[in-house]
Amino acid sequence: MSTHMSRRSFRKLLGGLGAVAFLLILVAVPLGLIWYLATAEHDRRVAVLNGGISASAIVTESSLLGRSCRFRYRFSAGGVQYGGGEGGCPLVTSHPVGSSLQVRFDPEDPDNSVAIGADLWPGWSIVPILVGLPILLLAGVAIYAVVRNSFRKSRPRR
Repeated sequence: MSTHMSRRSFRKLLGGLGAVAFLLILVAVPLGLIWYLATAEHDRRVAVLNGGISASAIVTESSLLGRSCRFRYRFSAGGVQYGGGEGGCPLVTSHPVGSSLQVRFDPEDPDNSVAIGADLWPGWSIVPILVGLPILLLAGVAIYAVVRNSFRKSRPRR
């Protein structure tokens, strides 16, 4: 019994592994981009909370819509009205429309604000985890199948 693999079988193995790797890259690049953007959004929110100016805001919209929410607020800085609401889902139940809450805003860009107690991670940051893990599992199964099939065909028949 020989474990030697013919060149043809080896080429098929490499071709199969290459196809799986190509498909994995096609999925990994967008998922990586989504994760990068979510991390950048998180860092932006943290920077505003840590280095921003406090202001009192009035809640203008606060509602749950199934598994998502709508949360908006308005505040005044330098006599100008600004709005925000990103990451406000944890605040919906405790801050009805018309209530006040504390926000922090970037003094150089007051449109860039975060409510105290809001989520620091955007809701869509979970996508790479929910989609990526099953895809990695499927890629592992595909690689196993390609390698197993290739070795089966390379065995000498009796």
